[in-house]
Amino acid sequence: MTASAALRPALALLEDGVGRAYPGAVLEVLFRGEVVIRQAVGLAARKPAPRPALASTVYDLASLTKVVATTPLILQAAAEGRLALDDPLPGYLPESPHAAVTLRNLLSHTSGLPAWIPFYLESCGREGIVARAAQTPLVSAPGTQVIYSDLGFILLGEVARRTLADSLDRLMRDRVAGPLGMPDTGYLPPAALRARIAPTEDGTVIEQEMAGAAGAWHTWRRTLIWGEVHDSNAHAMGGVSGHAGLFGTADDLVSYARMWLGEGPAGAVLAPALMREAVSPMAPDGSRGLGWALAGPHAWWGDALSPRAYGHTGFTGTAIVIDPARALAIVLVANAVHLGRDRTEILALRPQIASAVSRALPAGAAT
Repeated sequence: MTASAALRPALALLEDGVGRAYPGAVLEVLFRGEVVIRQAVGLAARKPAPRPALASTVYDLASLTKVVATTPLILQAAAEGRLALDDPLPGYLPESPHAAVTLRNLLSHTSGLPAWIPFYLESCGREGIVARAAQTPLVSAPGTQVIYSDLGFILLGEVARRTLADSLDRLMRDRVAGPLGMPDTGYLPPAALRARIAPTEDGTVIEQEMAGAAGAWHTWRRTLIWGEVHDSNAHAMGGVSGHAGLFGTADDLVSYARMWLGEGPAGAVLAPALMREAVSPMAPDGSRGLGWALAGPHAWWGDALSPRAYGHTGFTGTAIVIDPARALAIVLVANAVHLGRDRTEILALRPQIASAVSRALPAGAAT
């Protein structure tokens, strides 16, 4: 059986998810330096008019922002001596009272900050939300447990902005996307790109339900979210934040993965030693590196890949996993929230796709 034939089960799963897990999606697989799958299925949009998903479709990457923008920028600042990962947070954000919280804690989601707060209900603008996040009381002692926290990465985005002395969108463009050849990845996509962007939710029903009674009097977005960030905290910050706001394509994410696999210009963007540190266990339960989720029970790819694999997901329906043991990267981008219902189907489908890809490709050490 040829490699392309062996990959058919993965493509069948991808196709089967259309209309059930997402309106459409793009799957791209990099294996030993070669793109072996680059497949778009279904629709990029059902509204305002049906439009097919293409390999070039631009998606709201949601929390992939944390590992594609914020993590590399913080690591660059560390490599340049502008910060140290074990420094206390107040040294960079004096408005924070949490002297026991380090930047490493924030990167590994072990700061003790809560997972999510709808700051946009009371605060608007980057400065207001950063101040609220910085002063939020901890819910556990730093370093003792993993709480996946948007707040931590809101603060890390601000640390990057202050230490690297530029706006987060320009830093991403000039220090990451540009050097790695990611032309369609960035914050605040221009109007000219709108025709290629997959819209997300029609209104903000999901976050209205999350906010509950506290959001009863909030002025919610009630039209199709298209070309602007889905996450309401990031939207209230002007579309640029450390936890969300990035848009991009599957092609660009594969370019990013190449760097982590040593196939791209890593030295020009990240110091190899810091890259190794970023994918080493940093949390008490071994589940988190710096930014990245590591292999284990909570990994989105299940047990399909090697113990060295690491990855991340985004709420809108995006995901990436990189397995250096097999020189493999799997990228799945979709706008699952465009269906206007819960995300149960995509959560179940993603590990099945990863498993099908893994079974189809030759095992053995990377060359």
